[in-house]
Order: sequence, then structure tokens, then C-alpha cells
Amino acid sequence: MDKCWDDPGVHLMVGFNGLSFKEELKAIVEEFHIGGIVLFSRNIESPQQVRVLLADAMHFCLQRLRRPLWVAIDQEGGPVQRLTPPFTQLPPARIQGMGGIAEVEKWQSVAAAELRETGIHINFAPVLDLVPGGENRFMEARSLGSDPLDVADLGAAWIRTLQNHGVSATGKHFPGLGRAEADPHHHAPVIRWQDRQAMERDLIPFIRAIQAGVHCMMTSHARYPFLDPNHPATLSMAVNRVLLRENLGFHGILFSDDMDMAAVAERYSWDEMVQRGFSSGIDFFLLCQDSRNIEPFYRAFHKSLSSSSALRQVRHESVKRMIEFHRIHGTPETL
Repeated sequence: MDKCWDDPGVHLMVGFNGLSFKEELKAIVEEFHIGGIVLFSRNIESPQQVRVLLADAMHFCLQRLRRPLWVAIDQEGGPVQRLTPPFTQLPPARIQGMGGIAEVEKWQSVAAAELRETGIHINFAPVLDLVPGGENRFMEARSLGSDPLDVADLGAAWIRTLQNHGVSATGKHFPGLGRAEADPHHHAPVIRWQDRQAMERDLIPFIRAIQAGVHCMMTSHARYPFLDPNHPATLSMAVNRVLLRENLGFHGILFSDDMDMAAVAERYSWDEMVQRGFSSGIDFFLLCQDSRNIEPFYRAFHKSLSSSSALRQVRHESVKRMIEFHRIHGTPETL
């Protein structure tokens, strides 16, 4: 393994403050050797400004870390889209879905072109969560619908369109967050499937996404007692390693949802988050809202890897997936 992969920071995807590389991001890259960044509206002023920001960040990482920097964004449409005008404003996923596959393909072609031209590699979309019909849930506008087969078809079209245009799609939030009544940004949701049939219904869009060749998945911070009575999906071996990777055969990149969310940040130590999440098969941990949390998470990661040969083997598997991800994008994994 090349030395540029030795640092545990490669497994961190972080948010940051500022519109230029030198405001905060340069110091984060220098100190923690991060694997990538997540853009938010606070980082975006104009298309030219974003292109300069990302070009500066990429140039520095290639020189300093000897590897590229991944760039991701939440550009779903409606209430969750980080690219501000004059970038195209996408309708909510629910509205896109109501127009059928052709409508999804139209909007995602536009989104992919703008993302690729700006220098963004990964879109944290589509949402594949099923929101029960006739019920007002916090995910409603972000969901493609309530029928699993319809959402599966629409989600697969979304994924194919993004990836055919050079942007990696991310199915979220595995294994399904649509039934949640509480937002994991503030609470710890519990999804109570009554039986295996209910679980399998929610999994249909994710299974189709894997069949469509989705490059990435993102975990849910909800807890699923039917699968794991003790831990949220992000930290669950039963959910991520056994169900997603072994049973469903997903071999791509697995992102955690934002570890700054209350559903995990207020209930687990840094050590627990690293050890449980990494063991379960997560490749990148997101730390998006409070840059002060990057250092303790990084230190916990370094300590865990230093003390556990099992985690070091897990890390070897994860790096192999990352190198394959570089191959997919046609970027050099090292210089």
C-alpha cells in the first residue's frame, strides 16, 4: 500500500467554513490529511468561485498528500440542494418522481453537467427511502414516493443518469429512513418493522440501486430493532457488513451520514463511533457541521488503528475499495 494511504484522515469527508481554500480548508488538509470534502451553501457564492476553490484544494492535495481530494455535495433538489443561483434550482425529488422516469432523467442530466463542470465527483443522492402513503413525515418532499417498485425504477434512472455523465450517485439512507417520524439531526429515530416482509419492502429500491451499479451508499442513523436492537445502522455490523455487503452484495463506497448529528454524536464516544462504524464496513465518515470535531475523531481513529490488528485489516479492505473508486473516475489513486 502506498504511503499516501497510511494516514487515517483518508477516511474523513469533512465540511468547512469559507469560500476560498485558504480560509479554513487548507489548515484542515495540512493537519488531518482528509480524504475529501462536502460542500454546503456556506461555501458557494458563484460558479467561478466554486471552481477556483476546488481547483486550489485539488492542486494542494496533489502536491501535499500525493493523492486527489474527493468532492461531494447534497444536490437532491427542493429543500436539499447546496448549489445556489445561478446554478439550476432542481424541483424536489417528489415532484421529479411524479413526472416519471423521463422527468428524472431530464433534471439529473442538468444536475450532472453542472456538478461535473464545477469539479464535484459525488452527489449524495438519490434518496431511496419510502415514505408511507398518506402520512406526513419529515422525509416526504425528499422521497421519490411510497411505492417500492416505482421508487426503485425512478432511483435506478437517477443513478444511471448521474453516473453516465461522470458523477457518482449515492443511495440513501440505508436500510430506509422514510418511516421515521423524528429527524436524526436532532433525535434518534427508531424504525420498527413488524416482520421480514415489511423490511424487504423498504429494501427494494436499495436492491435495485445495487443492480443498477450505484457507486456509493450512505447509512441511516436510525435504529432498526428487527436487525440490531442496540445500535443505529451507521454503527451496526448486522446492517452494514452482513445485510448490505454480504447479503445484498454491495462492494462500493459506503459513507456514514453526518457524524455531527445528534442521533450519534450525543450518544456515543469518538472511540465507539470509529470502532463500531469502521468495523461495520464504512469507508468514509462525514463530519460536516462543526470543524472542531474533526480533531477528536481523527485522534480516536489513529488510536484505534494503532491498537487493533482487526481494524487494520478492515482498513486494508476499505483502501482497496477506494482505489477501485479512483479507477472508476479515471483519477490516479497516487502520484
